[in-house]
Amino acid sequence: MKNKSFILFLLAAANFTHIMDIMIIMPLSDRLMKLFDIVPQQYTLLVSAYSSCAFVAGLLGAVYLDKFDRRTAFLFVYAGFAVATFTCSFVPNFYFFLIVRGIAGFFGGIIGALVLAIASDLFAAKERGKAVGMIMMAFSVASVIGVPTGLYLAIKFNWHAPFQLLGALSFIIWIISFKYIPSLRIHLDNQAKADAASGHIETRKEALLKLLNSKNARIALLLTFTLVVGQFMIIPFITPYMIRNIGFEESQITLIYFIGGGFTIFTSPFFGRYVDRFGARRMFNIILPISFVAVGLLTHLNVISDSVPVWVALCATTFFFVFGSGRMVPAQTQLTMAIPSSRRASFMSLNSSVQQLGSAMASIIGGFIVIEANTPTKELVYYNWVGVLAVCIGVSALFVFPLIKSVKD
Repeated sequence: MKNKSFILFLLAAANFTHIMDIMIIMPLSDRLMKLFDIVPQQYTLLVSAYSSCAFVAGLLGAVYLDKFDRRTAFLFVYAGFAVATFTCSFVPNFYFFLIVRGIAGFFGGIIGALVLAIASDLFAAKERGKAVGMIMMAFSVASVIGVPTGLYLAIKFNWHAPFQLLGALSFIIWIISFKYIPSLRIHLDNQAKADAASGHIETRKEALLKLLNSKNARIALLLTFTLVVGQFMIIPFITPYMIRNIGFEESQITLIYFIGGGFTIFTSPFFGRYVDRFGARRMFNIILPISFVAVGLLTHLNVISDSVPVWVALCATTFFFVFGSGRMVPAQTQLTMAIPSSRRASFMSLNSSVQQLGSAMASIIGGFIVIEANTPTKELVYYNWVGVLAVCIGVSALFVFPLIKSVKD
């Protein structure tokens, strides 16, 4: 197929907007808590609302996505996401914001699944690590370009501006995708052949039950859940922790995402190439334990020292970004091989649903553990224990990953 590289770029761009839509809340967290006069527990509702609605959408996607041409499904879902994200810029208060964020999450939660399903249809298994690495690089670009730009616009104008920019960019990507993403029906053709061979047309209910009854699929979903919970217990509180506990100025928060994301722009494709060369399991067993060290260091900065230089804190956050996102490259590559193409979009949607459930639960758990100190600066207390719990949960992934088997398309 022609233009595969450009299509992969479009998929990465769509994933970028989806990731930025999730991440833009993080650097705005301290500002939003003050603006809406809410406590950390209420702030985590903004994070969990997006994730919870994305969870529901993922369940519906697991039933219906493989019934449609990949192109049709992608364009419909991405249009809904663009409209909802742009609408976020017009909400008048916290409660309306909460509702619209949920709608954006409903559509956004399926984007990642469709992007990976399309990439998996376009690229053979031996090239898939590189493709997944490119798509995962969207997280890095969102950190380097999207988040600092969004925070700058919020400081320069108001908090509505980042959502206006993101919504406009999503519309542009949709128009280009409409022109260049081709019809992808191989999964429909494969299912039609299977139906013809069996003499029975499989219903969506039967397809979903068959997917859920797959031991391989259940183990793969468990891997996703453990990795996401371990990650999202940490991320929502990075910004307020750095401002209140370490002493960052709000303008310095952009450095966290700019430097950390800048490194992962190079490390994500690097990890992807080595996944293709040495295998997903071997790379996962190397990257995951290193990510535990990064989590421990980041969440214990003010425990290690009462006065942490900005450059030391930036090294810790960059270390966390590189290996926190890096462990997802071999994991996602293995997941694309766990299910045949005829069920891949449904599985990836279900996987996305599990991701959102995990991130919602992680945010809520973290919100109940972390409290504000009764001091003028309102430092966050017990963030270090969140790090310990995140590592304990993540360790189980080392035992789950080897149980996932690769299947042929």
